[in-house]
Amino acid sequence: MVRIFFSFFFSIQTVFAISSLELAQNLVNDSSKNSQLNLLFANSSYLDDKGNLDIANISRVLKTNSLLNLNLPNSQTLKLNFRAKADSVIFFKILSDALVESGYVYFIPTELILHEGNIDYTVQVDSQYILDPGTLYRLLKKNSVYIDDIKQIGPYFYQYDLNFDNAKLDTNVNIALNSLTILERPLKDYIFTTKNASKLVIDASDADFWFPKILFLDKNLNLIKSIKNNKQNNHFEEFIPSGSVYVIVSDMYSLDNIRRGLKVLLKK
Repeated sequence: MVRIFFSFFFSIQTVFAISSLELAQNLVNDSSKNSQLNLLFANSSYLDDKGNLDIANISRVLKTNSLLNLNLPNSQTLKLNFRAKADSVIFFKILSDALVESGYVYFIPTELILHEGNIDYTVQVDSQYILDPGTLYRLLKKNSVYIDDIKQIGPYFYQYDLNFDNAKLDTNVNIALNSLTILERPLKDYIFTTKNASKLVIDASDADFWFPKILFLDKNLNLIKSIKNNKQNNHFEEFIPSGSVYVIVSDMYSLDNIRRGLKVLLKK
């Protein structure tokens, strides 16, 4: 069971920008390799087009030079700790999607600490491979979320400092105004923009059993309104709250409940 704390003492320390060398040292976690790491990273910044550490490139260089091995001889229980200052709805949405796409479909939340927008979240997963920092970097980058630092703080225990300052949602469907759109079976939550519509109408197939979960968010990804229905309702109709820019549409329990897709109408 996940332990949740609303702490008055917890805060995430300000993360000062680290160099590619420092990050590489953190990933390798072996001081005997420092001379080789110096040759590879001391005179190279490895920054992406936004000025953030290009962790995908750093990870590639480490693996190419046999300095980073992500495969384990047998399955181990890994602990992953993620820290950020972010809206909790967006934090969990973006991070959970990234973990699933990384191959960690079955992870167990074990601890959550919340205080004044700071989130400290730990999950546990049984796996025969360590989370690839390059893969996680690429998946988070799609939503303009970046990794400031990665540390190994114990055997099979890794800590990630995430930067949500410029986070955005990567929409995956396009809904035109005043035109009924038929969405195919979802592989993940539907995400689309409101296009300044005033009303949202959604219908599920009569052969499905939809338990609507609808989130409205503003341009800064702050939650404006959450609608969650624990009773089946295959028809949803609601005026869109003022200031809404994004809509997340899902099911309270499982996307299998809407396996035949949805029909969506944004009314001007």
